[in-house]
Amino acid sequence: MTIHLKPEEIEAAIAGLEIDDEAGKHFESCVLCRAEAAEFEELLEVRRAEMAEEEPDWEAAKAKVMAQLPGEGGTFSTRGSRWSRPVLALAAALVVAVGIGALLPRGPAAPPIDDVAVEEILAEMDELLADNSIPGFELIDPETDDLETYFDNGAS
Repeated sequence: MTIHLKPEEIEAAIAGLEIDDEAGKHFESCVLCRAEAAEFEELLEVRRAEMAEEEPDWEAAKAKVMAQLPGEGGTFSTRGSRWSRPVLALAAALVVAVGIGALLPRGPAAPPIDDVAVEEILAEMDELLADNSIPGFELIDPETDDLETYFDNGAS
């Protein structure tokens, strides 16, 4: 009993790809496999013809576009072009004005901080830090006032 070629082997033979020697000998001698290959080639030709019919006429499309361009042989529709440049220029100027307005500072600049206010703030902070009731700032051992003992023992 002869084993016929698989569909992918027949496709490879039609495409001109290499198939193993045994499959090639079978393809040359088997009427059924060659008939299946012929049907497949016919199907391919039908599909190629359908695709050629569906393809647009590029030359006609190119001629239509070229006819609309200004210059030699073409007509250019000036409808709306009389106002388009001034409107675009106005829009560009408006965009620039809004952009510059967004970059300008709003209101007067903040007055400089005088040295007295800084000294007052620092004094208030010293008072707050001296208060042992702030969580995280209290001494671990309230009996010991010497912080060097903590640092010597490796505490931070």
